[in-house]
Amino acid sequence: MEALEKALRWAEENLKAEYIELRYEDLRKTTLGLKDGVFTSFTGKLHRGVAIRVLADGAWGFASTSDLTNLEKKIEEAYKLAKAAAQTKREKIELAEIKPVEDFVKSKMRIKPREVDIEEKVNHLRELEKILKEDEAVKSVQIRYEDGGGKKLLLTNEGTRIEWDYNYLYQGTYVTGKADGKLAMARDSIGAVDYGWELMTEKEPNERVAERLKRKMWSQLKGIAPKRGEWPIVAGPIVVGIIAHEALGHLAEADLTINSPFKDLIGKQIAPEFVTMSERIVEGGFGNDKYDDEGVPVKDIHIIENGILKEIMLNREYAAKWGMEPNGHARAESYRYPPIIRMRNTIFEPGDHSFEELIEDIKFGYYVVDFRGGQAQLNSAFQVGIQEGYVIRNGEIAEPIRDTSITGVAIEALKKISAVGKDFGLEVGFCGKGQTAFVSSGGPHMRFDGGIIIG
Repeated sequence: MEALEKALRWAEENLKAEYIELRYEDLRKTTLGLKDGVFTSFTGKLHRGVAIRVLADGAWGFASTSDLTNLEKKIEEAYKLAKAAAQTKREKIELAEIKPVEDFVKSKMRIKPREVDIEEKVNHLRELEKILKEDEAVKSVQIRYEDGGGKKLLLTNEGTRIEWDYNYLYQGTYVTGKADGKLAMARDSIGAVDYGWELMTEKEPNERVAERLKRKMWSQLKGIAPKRGEWPIVAGPIVVGIIAHEALGHLAEADLTINSPFKDLIGKQIAPEFVTMSERIVEGGFGNDKYDDEGVPVKDIHIIENGILKEIMLNREYAAKWGMEPNGHARAESYRYPPIIRMRNTIFEPGDHSFEELIEDIKFGYYVVDFRGGQAQLNSAFQVGIQEGYVIRNGEIAEPIRDTSITGVAIEALKKISAVGKDFGLEVGFCGKGQTAFVSSGGPHMRFDGGIIIG
């Protein structure tokens, strides 16, 4: 902290900058990869360095370094980059005002991953593989485990001083199964920033993870091909979440909103009044934090509130552009990157229908439970592969389906939501937007009477 304070004081005295930000990280990361009994990766790395961002003459300059001995030189480098960029900019960048914060953000984890022996982590992965391979149809298992812990600091020339006791853990598991000449692949991911090793032992023990994976695998091995068409669809929380994140959430990131259909829809009704979609702190959310990487308190926002498009995700730059309050969505993957606008936990809020009520009058339709991969475009068109789904026949869940995907245009599909469940589910994962961010997405079960094509 002393070296950072000294460098910041030097910059304040010697440079004519509107804003100076130093973000320091000192994290130890462990990565384990297990594939069919063999550890393919087994690494422990120290990630330490400083990100420097300078706003001068209305333009950004950015530099990063792992060498803490000459920070003044690096700050000057970022400053010179900003001055050079300013020559080419027609529009000067301004930042929305915020109240400087001094705080220490304590980890909520009960058992931090760095307090757990590597042998225990290794045994945990081996046990999960063993449970999965008890099923003779499972031909291959691949598990990727990662955790990190340490501290993050943020110092700015405005007086913000925040220190985080920062920790996370993640596990992604992939199985390949074969039966009766058919092949199937299933994936499952768990992770947390607020739960520690207790996530692995209590909340998501190996037996539960294995049970989910086998169910997804067998639903494909026994599944039939669906009838292509626009049938009534009941989407489970994880599929609802991927639509919220991929097809709608990106449109509500202010730097993308400008070129998306959302630009002209703010304040307008885009869904039935019983539909609300939020970006907020959620219990177990992988995107949870108290402040963003600009030191702005993380605020819960309603992107869609009672069917009306209300709020978008902002950093300080775009908050000033739009004349809005910044809401804590500036995030950087590491000290090697500048913060950009990112999602955290993007979810549809629960309604008041039971699952039975959602399906009871469907003569023929589909229940899509979990996705395999998804993509979307800025017009909200999406395509999502389905790794677990079932036929709905005469108000009952019937046989499973395989080789399935759903497509649609989310802005149109929103209008076809006919009922929202009262339950809630969440999935954790990573989002790429030039850099990686921990995110969650989810919601309740939802029924779409049209707007989604299955095939």
